[in-house]
Amino acid sequence: MPRVINIHVEYMLAATSVLFLIDLVFGVVEFFIGFRIILKLLGANPQAPFVSWVYETSRPLLAPFLGMFPSPRLQGRFLLEFSALFGLLVYGLIAYGISEIIRFVSFRAIGYTTKTQTSEAPRAKRGRPRR
Repeated sequence: MPRVINIHVEYMLAATSVLFLIDLVFGVVEFFIGFRIILKLLGANPQAPFVSWVYETSRPLLAPFLGMFPSPRLQGRFLLEFSALFGLLVYGLIAYGISEIIRFVSFRAIGYTTKTQTSEAPRAKRGRPRR
């Protein structure tokens, strides 16, 4: 008995898998940047191994944004990193944009295949004939 393949299911499975990977990657990136913002805001000791690890892990992710905005100190060790906040916003917008493009392309492909499989011949317009 031949295997029946539903092309819609395969498109959706591929699109869902890609969307999951995008969400996972950008979620990890945003987690590290968000954790860095919180640790800097709370004045965490950069000599502590965990804090140092978070700072070192998030530094390459924030390299394009470091130095864009001033980082004001609030009462001593507390630091508000606007560059990191901007980076968090940019990475979130990039993830959203990529996800929306994939959704648009995958659903458009599914709609197109459905339309071509079920479409009928176009009807002639009614009205006066053109001269």
